[in-house]
Amino acid sequence: MRQVMRSVPGRRVRASLRPVRPLPFLLALVCFFAPAFVPGSISRSFLRQRKFELHGPSGPGSRDVRLWARGGEDEAVAVGDPVEGLYPDDEQWYPGVVDKVNDDGTYTVKWDDADGGPESHNLAAESVKKIIIYKDYKVGEAVEAVFPDDGLWYTGEVTKLNDDGTFTVKWDDPDGGPESSEVQPQDMKYPPIPFEQLEVGQKYTATVRSVLDFGAFVDIGAESDGLLHISRMSSERIDNVYDFVQEGQQVEVWISGKRDDGKFGLTMVEGMTDDAGGRRAPADLTPFQDLSPDEWQKGVVSRTAPFGAFVTVTLEGGASADGLVHVSQIKDGFVDNVDDELSAGQEVQVRVQSVDVDAGRMSLSMRSGFGGGGGGFREPADLSAFEAISSDEWLTGKVARLAPFGAFVTVTANDASADGLVHITQIRDGFVESVEDELSEGQEVQVRIESVDADNGKMSLSMKPAGF
Repeated sequence: MRQVMRSVPGRRVRASLRPVRPLPFLLALVCFFAPAFVPGSISRSFLRQRKFELHGPSGPGSRDVRLWARGGEDEAVAVGDPVEGLYPDDEQWYPGVVDKVNDDGTYTVKWDDADGGPESHNLAAESVKKIIIYKDYKVGEAVEAVFPDDGLWYTGEVTKLNDDGTFTVKWDDPDGGPESSEVQPQDMKYPPIPFEQLEVGQKYTATVRSVLDFGAFVDIGAESDGLLHISRMSSERIDNVYDFVQEGQQVEVWISGKRDDGKFGLTMVEGMTDDAGGRRAPADLTPFQDLSPDEWQKGVVSRTAPFGAFVTVTLEGGASADGLVHVSQIKDGFVDNVDDELSAGQEVQVRVQSVDVDAGRMSLSMRSGFGGGGGGFREPADLSAFEAISSDEWLTGKVARLAPFGAFVTVTANDASADGLVHITQIRDGFVESVEDELSEGQEVQVRIESVDADNGKMSLSMKPAGF
């Protein structure tokens, strides 16, 4: 039998808005710059050293099926269901089966363990994810499936749908005549899309596999992952990729370009391609540049993101363009979730704060008058006292408030006080799962000043030593 050189499905990493740790970073580079491989029998000890993601559906007519055929989540979990569970000893996700639903709301999960007998643990509901098995393969479809004799993956064709829920697969075997086997649906998946069938401009529903500072590697169901560069995630400028995409997130992407070495690029902006002639031109913001920041304009939310919302503003003369309402400009007070405040298609009133005609960027605000009584707009914080402070100098600060992406800390220097952001990546060395697990409001901390943007009243802080 000819073995298919594909990644073996394993566990899926919990999605988070966190930076990628060193091992996923290396694996992401391997996925992009080297062909995948298939190990044979996989033991739990090996899985603990390698982070495998569940490789799943998207059938011929739907990219969702190819991407999630062998994975997914469902709140209804019952005895006998195949699941992924968070193994207590190392907090990694592994496949198993629900052995018992307990009265306290937990689940007893029996692990698939190639090194020995099954092991069981009681897991909370949030530590269990049901695996959705795709069962709608059709006769004549090409598939990859596990050959019963050796447990390895090979290409074949579905020839029969059996009454017991299995599928008869005829194997592609260049070394001998065709062989057929009955295969369980959990041991089948659609083959990857060949590189030569990918076309610039094709749209896919895809899954973010890993996130790096410069972009993300995304699985569209092809032979390798595509690179979604940070500059191709939005027509607006993105300062922090981790605020925009996260591991495990489903996104709509278009193929932006193909390379001779078999690699391809992706974009989340329709019409933005690697060919300069096909790149989306910056919006004409000339009609907006002279508008007073005191004037309210009518707008419609076009889409939301973790860091804010993009709003289409249309002037009385007919000119129309998109601008960004940053999460801090949606309303007075702290906004925990943009989607709790705004939704696509919603009509809103906005003010134009700034316009960059050359870059085609426009900043908007939904906030009105602040402080001082009378409707004057709040000026950016005066950070002049902090500009000359060395990044090596430690300051004592107090946590003012927490957010999913970090903590705002109040610092004092030269008789001046101001708030700065300690991004989640700057709280400590190593991976931080939850800001709330590390910090609390009112806590006294030691921070360094990483950068000061006096014009916009923004200051970035770090709790990590310089160079980390």
